[in-house]
Amino acid sequence: MVEKNPLFDKIITGGEHMTLGEKLKSYRTNKKISQEKVAELVGVSRQAVTKWENNQTVPTSNNLITLASIYGVSVDELVTGKQTEEKNKNSLLHSNLTLMAIILQVACLNVAMKPSLVADIPSLRMSDLAIKFLPLLAVSSWMSFNLRYEKDPVQYRKHTKIELFYCLVQVSILLFGHYSKLYFLGTLLLIIVALYYILIINPKYMNRQLTKSRNKKN
Repeated sequence: MVEKNPLFDKIITGGEHMTLGEKLKSYRTNKKISQEKVAELVGVSRQAVTKWENNQTVPTSNNLITLASIYGVSVDELVTGKQTEEKNKNSLLHSNLTLMAIILQVACLNVAMKPSLVADIPSLRMSDLAIKFLPLLAVSSWMSFNLRYEKDPVQYRKHTKIELFYCLVQVSILLFGHYSKLYFLGTLLLIIVALYYILIINPKYMNRQLTKSRNKKN
C-alpha cells in the first residue's frame, strides 16, 4: 500500500480545493509551457512531470524550488497556494499602472493625429511637434517599462513582441487618420484596438488581467 504523502492533501486556494498536482498543472498552463519544456528546464523526463500533475508522485525539494522559479512563484505559494497580501497589492498596482499607460497612450495618439493649430506659423512648428510627440514617446516608454514585471525571460520576450506589434498597429492608425483627415474614424479605431488589447490580448496571451473578471465562482 502506498504511503500517503501530506502534499497529496487538498489545499485551499481562494475558496477552491486543489491538489499539488492540480496547482502544478494550473501554473504550467497559465504560463503556456508544455510538459516537455518543464521537463527540460527541471532536468527530468516528461513522464515525471505527468506523474506530478496527476498526483502519482511528488517532486523533490530541489525540483519544487526549480518549478517555483519557472512559474514565478514562491515554493510556499506553489505548495500551499497561499499568496501574501503584499503580493496581491503589488499585482493590483502593476495592473493599474499598465492599464493607465495604455489609456494615456491612446489619448496621446489621438492628440498627435489631429491637425496642428499653428501649422502656418513656422516658428511654432517645432514646439507643436514637441508638445504632440514627446508625451507620446514618454507614455510609450512607460508601457515598455511596465513589461519588467514579467520575470520569466521567455514570456518577457513574447510580451515585448506582442506590445511592439500593438504599438505599430496604433501608429499605423494615427498615420491613416492624420493623412486621410478621417479623424473621427481614426479615434474610433484607436479605441477599438486598445479595448481589444486590454480585454482579449492581455489576459489570453500575456497573462495580464487588467480588468476585474466577472466570472466569479460561488
